Amino acid sequence: MKNNEPIKAAITVSKMCSLLNMGRSQFYAHVRKGTFHPPKRLKNGRPYYDASQVDDNLRAKELGVTVSGDYVLFYERTNDQSKAKATPACQPDHKELISGLQALGLSSVTTKQVVDAVTACFPKGTANEDENEVLRAVFRHLKRAGVA
Repeated sequence: MKNNEPIKAAITVSKMCSLLNMGRSQFYAHVRKGTFHPPKRLKNGRPYYDASQVDDNLRAKELGVTVSGDYVLFYERTNDQSKAKATPACQPDHKELISGLQALGLSSVTTKQVVDAVTACFPKGTANEDENEVLRAVFRHLKRAGVA
C-alpha cells in the first residue's frame, strides 16, 4: 500500500478506489471485465475487500496483469500543460470573466478584485487554461475572500 501503511483486514470499496487512484464507476467497470476481484459482502450486504484481495488488486494495477492473468492497460492522466480547449490570454479588463461571475451571483465584483484573484490563482497567467477552470478558480477565490 502507499506510504508503507499496513494493509487492514478489510477495507471499503471507496478506499480500494482511492488506493488504485480511480473513480468508482471506472473501478466497477474493471471489476465487470475481471481486471479486479469483485468485493465480498458483509452479512448486512456492505461490500468490502480483504487484505489478500487488496494486494491482488494493487498488483494488477501496478503490473498491468489482471487477477485472472490477462494483460490490461490503464489510462493514466498526465499533467500536460496543453489543454484541448485552451483560451488565449485574458484581456486586461476581464469582461467575460466578470459577466460569468455576475451570472454566478457575484453581482458587485470589481475589475480590481477579479485581477487580484486571477493573479493569485494563476501566477503564470491564464493563457493555457480552460476558461471554465479560470471562472471556477476565481469564483472560489472570491467566495473564500468574502466578496459577495
